Amino acid sequence: MTASILPLALDRVRFQAGDATILDDVSLEVRAGRRLVVLGANGAGKSVLLRLCHGLLEPTAGTVRWRAPADAARARQAMVFQRPVMLRRSALANLAYPLAKRGVARDARMARAREVMGRVGL
Repeated sequence: MTASILPLALDRVRFQAGDATILDDVSLEVRAGRRLVVLGANGAGKSVLLRLCHGLLEPTAGTVRWRAPADAARARQAMVFQRPVMLRRSALANLAYPLAKRGVARDARMARAREVMGRVGL
């Protein structure tokens, strides 16, 4: 069994979009073996909080830290969106897209995407 990437710690995280403050002064810690439920009304910032935790957004202020180094932590994370979006591309291109966003070289990301497709018989 591999080591946990937890804890996850947010320290005084703030996120702004234009003039709107979406999250302000959020601090929390999620420890290994524990669960955290995030509840709130529409527009309260729940999805923004998750995107910050997964490195899909950068905080305006404060820090988001995983126990593992960022690259190792991201390799063990997954986030399922409420409305999944497939790009108007091939399945291979959809698999390679997040690797491109992480700066992985084209040859390496295409090889990885082909490997994953092979695992599921595509």
